[in-house]
Amino acid sequence: MQTSAHAGSAPTATYVAQFDTLWAKFEAVYPSFAYKHLDWRAQRAKYRPRAERARSQNELVAVLLAMLAPLRDLHIWLVDPRGQVVPSYKPGTLANFDSRRWTQAMHDANYVARAPQVGDGSVGGYAYLNIGTWKPPVNEVLLEDMLQRARDAQGLIIDVRTNAGGSDAVALAFAGRFTRRSIVGSYVRINTDVPDVEMPLARTIAPRGGWQFTRPVVVISGRGGFSATETFVAAMRTLPQVTVIGDTTGGASGNPATYALGNGWQFTVPRWFEYGPDKQPIEWRGVAPHIAIAWEPTRYDSARDPLIDAAVGLLGERTGVYRMAPAAAPVEPVGKVRE
Repeated sequence: MQTSAHAGSAPTATYVAQFDTLWAKFEAVYPSFAYKHLDWRAQRAKYRPRAERARSQNELVAVLLAMLAPLRDLHIWLVDPRGQVVPSYKPGTLANFDSRRWTQAMHDANYVARAPQVGDGSVGGYAYLNIGTWKPPVNEVLLEDMLQRARDAQGLIIDVRTNAGGSDAVALAFAGRFTRRSIVGSYVRINTDVPDVEMPLARTIAPRGGWQFTRPVVVISGRGGFSATETFVAAMRTLPQVTVIGDTTGGASGNPATYALGNGWQFTVPRWFEYGPDKQPIEWRGVAPHIAIAWEPTRYDSARDPLIDAAVGLLGERTGVYRMAPAAAPVEPVGKVRE
């Protein structure tokens, strides 16, 4: 852990109080201890004596991170007084994206960036939307403008394999543009004392806009997709015109809230445990594609993006509209379409 500029000493009682504040908030709010088989009270017994021995803020932070580490939760982090994030967990680097290949693929796509990490174009005669984040300035208006430009396309590719999340409200609102009936997008379980509230709660997606895109859609997903992206992929994969290809999403969806720790520090606590429409947990498992495609770019022409080409080929099968295939080895799926 890097040394903070705010690492000065403070009374031991202050560090113990910070420890107790964090532990108690997780005890009250965090919904996944049972799922992750972690005895939170045993963690307190193990790490509170270490907090009592802490002689600096950095020593306390190290104790807190060690206590939180077994949760392997991407949505748990600390924030120092300068606003720098100190993560409690960093996922692996498995990915199915190569920026050089993607950039090359966009050369012939008339791609236009509409916001950082977000833009649209056309590949193989089909509309292509790259949605690399659900965070501002990305909002419902921007996404609907992009979809409006794709309205007359015979098929649509939505690429979210690098989207680490953002506003799930924006993501689910966009999913509403692809269904003509209300559907359950996901379920969430929260710790609550409100009586007569049945868990998990269903999160319903209603049709949005004056029209919905019901022609064939291919969603490209991958391990780089987290949080709101997983909610989006889980909802989209239930629609009859949608096929998800690529890899399973990252497996981290928690809807965190931020709380004060003390001495200018803050911490986050995930507030819900999310399930897909099939009521299978998303945390640690991710959302699987319909068609899993191994990322083996060395088998493919260096100027091509294998997953974009696979999406175009799949849309050709769905619509009967084909483009000329590139002179390269085909991408072979490693999993079949699942019903």
